[in-house]
Amino acid sequence: MMSKKKLIGMITIAALLTGLMAMPVMAASKKKIKSVNVKVTASITPETRIGSEDVDVDVKDSSKYYYDTYEVNNSGFEWVATDVPELSIYLRAEDGYYFSLSKLSDVKLDGATLVKASKQDSSETLKLVVKLPSLSEYVADFNEEETVNLTNNGFAIWNPISGAGSYEVMVYRDGSAVGVTTRTTTEPNYNLKNEVTRPASYQVKVRPVNGENASNKGKWVESNVVSYNADQVKAIRAGEAGGLPVSGEWKSDTTGWWYQHSDGTYTKNAWEEIDGKWYIFDENGYMRTGWVDWNGEKYYCDNSGAMLKNTTTPDGYILDYDGRIKNH
Repeated sequence: MMSKKKLIGMITIAALLTGLMAMPVMAASKKKIKSVNVKVTASITPETRIGSEDVDVDVKDSSKYYYDTYEVNNSGFEWVATDVPELSIYLRAEDGYYFSLSKLSDVKLDGATLVKASKQDSSETLKLVVKLPSLSEYVADFNEEETVNLTNNGFAIWNPISGAGSYEVMVYRDGSAVGVTTRTTTEPNYNLKNEVTRPASYQVKVRPVNGENASNKGKWVESNVVSYNADQVKAIRAGEAGGLPVSGEWKSDTTGWWYQHSDGTYTKNAWEEIDGKWYIFDENGYMRTGWVDWNGEKYYCDNSGAMLKNTTTPDGYILDYDGRIKNH
């Protein structure tokens, strides 16, 4: 008859054997992930807080593994133009899979450079340390508040874009491109005197180009559409339509308002375009409002001084796109 001790011992051994045998069975039931394919898209702007960057990570075979999170390895509080961003990207294996990569070439990476890869959590986590392009090669896009302004005197103007060393410009006449190549300017403006050759509707598109790496370009942004008449075309071609708008500030006294330029001057007895709107100033430099007679035409300036166009005046006159009266 078997003793109680022997029976307990045999049960214990059987249990251990069962556990050991189960381990290879469990391991065999999991499938290997022998390679990964990852695309990194990042938008990092110099002079912004570290942690505010926009990083998007896509994996190509999401049935086996997925992207979890990333960490920034750079120190400091703010990105600077000389930074080379370094990230730790964490991939997690789906249930029933584990990472079994054996060499760096098993990691296919787009948009970043692989520094090292390591397995964690019993090979259920893969940590990728990657470097992004230097921020010196970064070029921003126009934000939603920024636009390209095509003026009535033939200039396209826009605010400087971070990281841009130059800008590509396309000019359109009545919706068709003028010429077959883009124009390039290093300034945040472009003079259309060579493109405005006849009365028509004109528009430009602009995109920034990085100063370090010309292959890095921002998105195209469209300007407003401006219709130039024969007189405007003649003045623009002759360089007599006026220059670039001058920066300045509005000032006032007991008599009225005027716009003082950064060099201390101000416009007298003439029109001036300020922030995309037209204003007229009298012989003393004060802003005018209401109806204005100018070169045989009547224009209307509202209480802010801005000339109205493509609308109806308070007293019922319809104005065309250039501000002239349509219903005399």
